[in-house]
Amino acid sequence: MIFSYVFKITGLDRWSNRINNFLGYFWYRSFFIVTGRTLDVSLEGWDPKGNNRFLICNHTNALEVPLIVSLPYLSKEKDIRLSYLGGDIIQRYKIIPLMMHKTIVEAVIYSEKKPNFRNFKTDVLRVLKTRSIFLYPEGERTFTEEIKPFQTGVMKIAYKFDINLDVFVVSGFMGYSNLKEYKHLSNSRKIYFHYCGSILAKDHSTFEAYLAKAESLMKDKKKELEKLERIASESK
Repeated sequence: MIFSYVFKITGLDRWSNRINNFLGYFWYRSFFIVTGRTLDVSLEGWDPKGNNRFLICNHTNALEVPLIVSLPYLSKEKDIRLSYLGGDIIQRYKIIPLMMHKTIVEAVIYSEKKPNFRNFKTDVLRVLKTRSIFLYPEGERTFTEEIKPFQTGVMKIAYKFDINLDVFVVSGFMGYSNLKEYKHLSNSRKIYFHYCGSILAKDHSTFEAYLAKAESLMKDKKKELEKLERIASESK
């Protein structure tokens, strides 16, 4: 992280970005090895090149973050430039690694206590000129495998400015919990990370239709993965 930060502030952005991308990949690989999980990843149909997109994924318990950050290495496109939307906890608690990471990826920070939509919109559009931005449309950790209704604020920006939307879904992370309803996930010891499809705002006549399409893409793929999870659990 320190090397990546130094490269960033000295103008060596490509190497800073590569190091940052690799750290996410290394973290995910190490965590899965230690916890005895395997990853079923499918990015078929996804075009990783370019920028000016929102990448969205369901939000269970934050363990899916390294998978998103690992997308450049998982797709074998090491120089993909990703950013993210982050809450002002980064500013409030002055957590040094997070502050460094925010600078490296040019993250867009929003304030829950003092929201300023105009500045927020400006920051989002500025970062999208050079990077794609990752965000959780559910707006918070759900601590469930169920996909919750999407919050609309940032999605409205995407719709208004015709921003491409790449939809991903993760499944199986609640297998790390001790809840009985997720025992089959603990047994299967497999995590799924799949690309669901892409959406253009201009293809939909209303924002509501656009939002519904994004939700349905994610939920339909999630149902497919849940069937695979049941089969994997029963075969153990």
